[in-house]
Parts: sequence; structure tokens; C-alpha cells
Amino acid sequence: MKKVLLVDDNQLVGKLASTYLGKHGFDVEVCQGPFGVLNRVRSFGPDVILLDINMPGLSGVRLAELLKDARVLHGFKVILFSSEDANMQAGMVKEGLAQNYFIKGGSLDGLCEVIKETACASV
Repeated sequence: MKKVLLVDDNQLVGKLASTYLGKHGFDVEVCQGPFGVLNRVRSFGPDVILLDINMPGLSGVRLAELLKDARVLHGFKVILFSSEDANMQAGMVKEGLAQNYFIKGGSLDGLCEVIKETACASV
């Protein structure tokens, strides 16, 4: 069972996505916003972090930068999970801040596939 840490300040998105992913075989924890994510990584040990980009206090872009070093120690992958423009998200992937992205509002079946594909890909 793949472990997924969902980082999103929107409670409804967190609840809907975690419920759906849980029903499809993922072990999901939700972090309501950007603060405390590194502690959750240490305690939960996710395979994948679904990361919202637009969050108050600490942007997902900055958090992705901070997580880049932690990925080496903990072996997780980052999937951007945002309604931001696909070109922006693809640029962040190209810069090495994430391994993949998924546009919010897309099919949740598609999200499951992206998680599986990303979790199994070599770095």
C-alpha cells in the first residue's frame, strides 16, 4: 500500500481526495497547510507527497524547495496538486522541485494513476 501525504490548506479538497484515495488502496494522511510537513514526513514516511502550490504563509513552491533536500533522506516523490497553469507546474518538474504534477479538477482516477506511476518511477 502506497503512503500519500496530501498537503493542502483547503479542508474540503483534503477530505474528498483522502477519502477517494483511501478507497482505492492508498494510506493517506492530510496536512492542513504547509507548516509541519517535515515532521509529518519523518513520522508517516510517505512514498508520495501531493503538494498544493497556493497556500498562505509558505507557498508550495518554497515548500517544494525545502523538501528537495529531504527527498534524498526520506525517498519520497513530490506530485504538484494544484489548479495552477500546467506550464508552470511542468516547469517546476523540469527544475527538479517535483517529479510530476496533476491539475486539480481532473479525474480522480487519473490522480490515482499519476500517484502509482510516480511512486514506481526511479529518480
